[in-house]
Amino acid sequence: MRRRSQTLPFRVIEIPALTQLLRCVDAKPFGEIVMAKHPPIILTPFFQARDEGDAEQRMYVAGFADEAGEAWGTLIPLDAEMVGHAVLGHQTFTVWCNSDGRIQPQPSSDSLFEELLKKGQLKEMPLDELVAEAIEQGKNEPNEEILDMFETMHERLVRAEGMVADEIARRRR
Repeated sequence: MRRRSQTLPFRVIEIPALTQLLRCVDAKPFGEIVMAKHPPIILTPFFQARDEGDAEQRMYVAGFADEAGEAWGTLIPLDAEMVGHAVLGHQTFTVWCNSDGRIQPQPSSDSLFEELLKKGQLKEMPLDELVAEAIEQGKNEPNEEILDMFETMHERLVRAEGMVADEIARRRR
């Protein structure tokens, strides 16, 4: 054994076997404490449905997971309605009418559109079924409140029918 003096008020005894071991694990002595180098643990934030098998989600969880997908720390429960408001509250939707008269919502983000379309979450509805549903919902309303609305819908449908008839005629020429 050999002794080596340091600027510390105590002496560190260096043992050849210990020195060799420290070199093997790529550790550095720090006073009398040995600090080994460990590979960093990389944690990635995640967000997922709490009950992934349920058709309708009621809760989500957020947290951090390691590279193996194992969650670390506390999982934070999030109410599905709150998540929906936070996510979709910043998204603008328009309505798309396909050439065959099917109507569907269309988010302004192309990537969200593709994702929702893949998951079957952009429900399409034929125009005539949409009109039938609007009529059904308004059947019990008093005439003075709903009649003007039905007349406006009729005018718009007549205009739409005329535009479709003109396009068919143009294409057949």
